[in-house]
Amino acid sequence: MKTHENDPDHEGGHMSSTFGRIVRTSDADLAYKVILSHDQCAETERSFATMREAEAFIRRNTPPPKARSTFWDRDAPKD
Repeated sequence: MKTHENDPDHEGGHMSSTFGRIVRTSDADLAYKVILSHDQCAETERSFATMREAEAFIRRNTPPPKARSTFWDRDAPKD
């Protein structure tokens, strides 16, 4: 039986979060907690059994990271 908390169709507004982080908890069944930060409201939390589930939840509910400059990712010039 699906619970409202673990149903991906009831995750809330997709992409409404600015970023998310994962913390480990002492709960044996739901050992990972995602904390999502939002611009317009308080942080929200949701627990998961695995790190993989928590990471997937963050990817679905936050914008993709901006592309990083690769300017400094080069070999040093040779003399």
